Amino acid sequence: MKGIVCPVSIEKIDSNVSRLTVFINVVLMGLFLFSQNPLFIGIVACDYFIRAVLKVEYSPIRFFAINIISALNVKKKPINLAPKIFASRLGLICAITAAILQLLGYSTGALITAGLLMVLSIMDSVFNFCVGCLIYNYLVYPFYKDKN
Repeated sequence: MKGIVCPVSIEKIDSNVSRLTVFINVVLMGLFLFSQNPLFIGIVACDYFIRAVLKVEYSPIRFFAINIISALNVKKKPINLAPKIFASRLGLICAITAAILQLLGYSTGALITAGLLMVLSIMDSVFNFCVGCLIYNYLVYPFYKDKN
């Protein structure tokens, strides 16, 4: 993945907490796919909204992940916050789309959208591969690279 440009910021977060937060969202998306209960994808959408629009620190799922990481005594691994916020914004779009489709009765579209988000989230949480960086590199950065 050399040569890939990701958004950057001076703020750092713990990679382990971030990955566990996303994995907990994966579990919630799995519950949605299994039950088709919009409550689960609604919780995911709310968490992505908090992390993407408000402040990462306000996320209740992240708070839960911090407590698990602390209890397991896992050493902190600082990473840049900006790529995670960008990925959260993309996740928010997918989660809201899935929730709206489900509420409007388009279950197949909702399941496909949530399934895609779940696959992308698994890639991030389990394999530490951020598709958001690829999307940023090829679809966003080319429009802003000369506007420093």
